[in-house]
Amino acid sequence: MASIDKAAIGFSIAIVAIGVAFAFMGDATQNAGPSVSTPTVTRTVEPVMEEKVKPLMEEKVKPLKAGYERATSDQDPGIGHESHQLAVLLAPSENTYSGTLIYDASENIQLVTLRGPIGADEKPAKTWTPDGETIFELTFVDPKNAKGEWAFSGNALAVHTMKTTSFTVDYKILDLTETEPMVVELEEEVSVIEAVPMEKTPVGPTTYTVEMPAGTSVPGCEETNSCYSPADITINAGDTIEWVNVDTAAHTVTGGSPADGPSGVFDSSLVMGGGSYSFTFDDAGSHDYFCMVHPWMVGSVTVN
Repeated sequence: MASIDKAAIGFSIAIVAIGVAFAFMGDATQNAGPSVSTPTVTRTVEPVMEEKVKPLMEEKVKPLKAGYERATSDQDPGIGHESHQLAVLLAPSENTYSGTLIYDASENIQLVTLRGPIGADEKPAKTWTPDGETIFELTFVDPKNAKGEWAFSGNALAVHTMKTTSFTVDYKILDLTETEPMVVELEEEVSVIEAVPMEKTPVGPTTYTVEMPAGTSVPGCEETNSCYSPADITINAGDTIEWVNVDTAAHTVTGGSPADGPSGVFDSSLVMGGGSYSFTFDDAGSHDYFCMVHPWMVGSVTVN
């Protein structure tokens, strides 16, 4: 009897527990509302890589190739070129550059060389100047490309655009040489010119001067053949010689020699200090002369 009661009690508890469980589930179902299935949504993915990411990648700076240099342009400093851009690759120099430019720019560019500064008398077709005074001859080439090569020569090298926006250019220069300007040795040229004797060609009869130097009234001048100055002279027929006495003593100019005496061709008689005597030689020949007062004084005239 006792065992039957225990079994009945256990069974009753189980029935109650099951009922509570069903009641709980029913309340949960009522609170949650009706069951609705969620539809599947399919989204089309746009090609973001081609339309958005790719342009961003193109804006990145490309890597510099080995052996190249990179230059970024600035406003062109030339007068009248203020709205242009210029990247100077070889700065102006008195030396002349030459070589081959290899270039790869971010846009189409023009190629520029400068020669000079040039003189005011030069009038080239195109010029460039930063200040209106220092003027260069301008060589301007428009290949209408951003990549290529150019054989150049000049005192400066640059690349250029006619835009206000900056650009970049990667470049290298092959076989670059610099030639120094020629220096003219003016002193040497002058010395050569002075060394060339100039033949004197007189126009018509000419008068030559011979001096009787101071101090010749005393022996000694004969040792250096300077008693008349010049002691020996060559002239042409029809020319005249004027003897001037710069000594204080009186002298003569007498044709002939101390040994043979006067020849009679010409004779000044006494020429006082400060005085002079002239004679015109019309006939060709050689004429010796001396001073009758101071016989050590001798000279000669050769007439062509």
